[in-house]
Amino acid sequence: MLRHQNISIRHFAKKDLTAFADWVRPQLSKSGLNMAVITDTHDRTAFSRTFYGPNGYWHVQEQHWLAGELPIDWRIHLGDLVDGSEPSFLTLWRLRNIVADYEADSLPYVIAKGNHDDNDKYAERNRRFAGSFHPWVFNETVLRPMGLQVGGPTISRHGLSYFDWANVRVIVMNTSDVPVRWISGRKNYDLKKTLAMTAGQIQELIDALQTAGSRDVLIMSHAPVMTRSGKPGLRYNGKQVHEVLRAFNAKLAGQVQFGEHGDFGGQATFDFTQTNGTIIAAVAGHWHTEEDFRINGIHYSLLNCSALMGRLHGLTTNYNRKWNRLINTPSEYSGYVVAVEPQSRRLKLFGYGAASPLRQFEY
Repeated sequence: MLRHQNISIRHFAKKDLTAFADWVRPQLSKSGLNMAVITDTHDRTAFSRTFYGPNGYWHVQEQHWLAGELPIDWRIHLGDLVDGSEPSFLTLWRLRNIVADYEADSLPYVIAKGNHDDNDKYAERNRRFAGSFHPWVFNETVLRPMGLQVGGPTISRHGLSYFDWANVRVIVMNTSDVPVRWISGRKNYDLKKTLAMTAGQIQELIDALQTAGSRDVLIMSHAPVMTRSGKPGLRYNGKQVHEVLRAFNAKLAGQVQFGEHGDFGGQATFDFTQTNGTIIAAVAGHWHTEEDFRINGIHYSLLNCSALMGRLHGLTTNYNRKWNRLINTPSEYSGYVVAVEPQSRRLKLFGYGAASPLRQFEY
């Protein structure tokens, strides 16, 4: 039964997404977990034909429409809902509009926090960092309604969330877990530039892994915790998160130690000897590209940004430059259906717009 009779989307998008849905539908397992996933919409009020603009919100609506055409179980947004480059009242308005679209759907949803979602891109241009949001803004605007859903995810104190589907647990981490203080009228960290997870959240991650039982676990986040070269993808504690995932696969018990930095230091204790699951993969956005790589047996999959990145714009990545993305064409957006198939033990990523049609991996 379709759920989007009252949703109006652009003509070219409806035509493109109808063809995508017709192609994907017979390839989705009835016994699998199917998620509609987008990331990095960078929604903003200012219009541009070559870069971010209000079409970020349209991409969310188009994801909503697509989810109604397919047997989708959850809608996911992996962060950078907004560009965070406008006065705070405009950014907050855009943020609320996006959350309202997820609230209007009958499907449960999870939204991860991105490094742009605290409006620090705008605040960077102000001498006293004016316009930056305190974390409570995202918590009240996004996490609170997300937690009030019937059948919604469990949400931790540090913004980590998880849900179970049959023999799969999906854990969505907060890679913008940064303690905030104002010092002489200025925020102690620029959250746009500080990707991190605190020791407290990593203990929450461990707890979610320890209670997974026999379930396999899909990790999702805004930013990847590791890079292809094996270096941390976060400024603080990326390597430690990776080691926790390795310990889960190896069914180990022990402690993970963090650096000496006060806000991100400490230790966490784990015991995975009673679990039987496997890390399926760690799926993230943030870098505005597609990549797949394995480090110490952990598979990392990067998803391309939904937001328009025109070929000649100075901030466009090489990956998106090759797509020659144009407004009001299917290349304007990028999105995915992420399918976990427990019976065949496969992860499939079906892409539309400026994305690979199919990437699939065994776990």
